[in-house]
Amino acid sequence: MTPKKSKADAVEIEQRPDESEKSETPAAIVDAIRSIIEEFEVQPVLFVGAGIARRYINAPDWEGALRYALGFLGESAPPYTYFVQKFGDDKVEIGTAIAALIFEWAWGVGKSHFDPVLFEGTDRHVFLKALIAKRLVDLTPVDSNKLNKDFIAEIAALEAIRPHAIITTNYDALLEMIFKGYEPIVGRGVLKYDLNSYGEIFHIHGMATDPASLVLTKDNYKNWHKQSRYFAAKLLTYFIEHPVLIFGYGLGDPNVRTLLQDIGRIAADDTGLVPNVAQIIWRPELKAGPSQSEVVIDDEEDGRQYRLKVFNVSSLLDIFKILSARHELKQVNPALLRSLAARLMKLTRKDIPGGTVEVDYATLEKVTNDDVHLPRMLGLTFADTDNKTHPLTLTQVADELGLKGWNALNPIIRKIRDEKGVDLRRSDNVYHERIKTGKKESSAVRKWSHEAVDLFRDIISGKAYKLRI
Repeated sequence: MTPKKSKADAVEIEQRPDESEKSETPAAIVDAIRSIIEEFEVQPVLFVGAGIARRYINAPDWEGALRYALGFLGESAPPYTYFVQKFGDDKVEIGTAIAALIFEWAWGVGKSHFDPVLFEGTDRHVFLKALIAKRLVDLTPVDSNKLNKDFIAEIAALEAIRPHAIITTNYDALLEMIFKGYEPIVGRGVLKYDLNSYGEIFHIHGMATDPASLVLTKDNYKNWHKQSRYFAAKLLTYFIEHPVLIFGYGLGDPNVRTLLQDIGRIAADDTGLVPNVAQIIWRPELKAGPSQSEVVIDDEEDGRQYRLKVFNVSSLLDIFKILSARHELKQVNPALLRSLAARLMKLTRKDIPGGTVEVDYATLEKVTNDDVHLPRMLGLTFADTDNKTHPLTLTQVADELGLKGWNALNPIIRKIRDEKGVDLRRSDNVYHERIKTGKKESSAVRKWSHEAVDLFRDIISGKAYKLRI
């Protein structure tokens, strides 16, 4: 629930929606969204807000949740409009005031509504949290088969994204139901968690299964604000090494904006654009059709502005299909990968340094440098063939040239297209190759050769160049 206020190595991954189904999203929007993810071999990270929970389980928005809790007080409490007149649209202040009334009610006639253990702690706002948490638990079905049948295809497409991780300020467990096997990490647990893993859902504002963890009132938000940079630092790897897609937010939540400000200070380019982060807004009533724009996030500390791409779309199904995981990732068990990563971490950080295991380093070196035997040991197989002639990702090409990020090469590739009439990405050639990664024609990655590095270097140096096509 968010307030509504206005205002790694990378590989290009080509994901296309099923061509057999008509897409409502124009090709320009599809290509623009794909361009954000095409440079990355890793799966995207999803930043999910209350709009998704409202859509699939009819969860209340922030105001709806506060109205619901206030309803328990009956006629003994002022109407919600009283708080609006007193605090304006400040949901934090309104929630704090309502929490104070519910505290008094809980210690009086409302005592039977709460678990006795809640009266033993020091958080006087936990009673408001408990009412809202129970409401969300009741609204969340036990499995996806209980969800609205109108969303079956859409939810299946969302699940098929197989994101590397999910970050959310939502309190409910809807995402755990959709993304089976993903591990919820709640509140401050994010700060202690090892992010060298896969398949987590980070509930940075708490989770309904633990009402005390909810960030809901003024004191909660003050504490969260103090820790926001720690959260940003912890999650920074995701925002730099992965494409990040924002769903279900209006970006009005002040703490979400604070988090994005912290990310912008480090990840934004010279123009203020955070190139791999984009917001998707579902607008079914779009009359002029889907569109692309930008949202500006002001940084009050240093006066800078950070820009995110915004895509207004009328079909979430189309977008989820664009982001769908490559074939070989769809059957990956997140719990198994987390277990494997944890065991490897323990082995390298504790077992080997502590001398509790004997290490045959020669064998390890041989296996880890072999592109066949190590994956077989781990029960993995490659979905594509050897690509020794085109071994580089675009990020690696940029590194070779001393450039800051893969996106710095896009103007050079466009320059070649404009001057020579050749778009290197449109064909397999000496510089670029599109390699299949699964059974579907749409499952592919892009790789680049050392010849491409030489070509780009000549262009950057202003030298005359010829294409070998």
